[in-house]
Amino acid sequence: MSIRTTDTKEEILRIGKQFIQYYGYNAFSYADIARELKIKNAAVHYHFRGKEDLLMALIENYIQNYQLLAQQLEGSKLKAAGKINKFIERYTGLCDSDSICIIGSIASDYNTLPESVKARISELIEMVLGMVEQTLAEGKKKGELHFEESPRTRALLIMTNLAAGVQLARISGKADYEAIRKALIKQLK
Repeated sequence: MSIRTTDTKEEILRIGKQFIQYYGYNAFSYADIARELKIKNAAVHYHFRGKEDLLMALIENYIQNYQLLAQQLEGSKLKAAGKINKFIERYTGLCDSDSICIIGSIASDYNTLPESVKARISELIEMVLGMVEQTLAEGKKKGELHFEESPRTRALLIMTNLAAGVQLARISGKADYEAIRKALIKQLK
């Protein structure tokens, strides 16, 4: 069982995120969260009326985290490859913790999600792809990165390979993820 170190709402978000990343959106209930946190089911509903609200809060957290990353990268002296590596590190962390990205974990449930959640997920995806695409375009313009396809296509290739690599690592092991990660970096040099 988890030990609560923050307020109940934050703990619900943390456990909800873990369950979504480990089991998928439709594979757990509020009763599972309540049991994990040793609280009443009503306490979960008090903070998040339904799973849609919980998922929306998680997506909002991801958006805020990527906005923060964008600010950090903008103010950094990192070259393009270093910036791309900061995106890759997020997936490496997921692989190390036997989790998958939030988008990958809800993709199979996507058609069952409310439209409001789908819209916000699309915004998150476009924001992240846009950040990677911009970094690639700037790196290519400065001669720091080399690739033939458009920055958008290369961004799609990087992000989909990372997401799939994290999922594959659950089955075939982390060595395959590492091979994918290294190949992605090598392809840009």
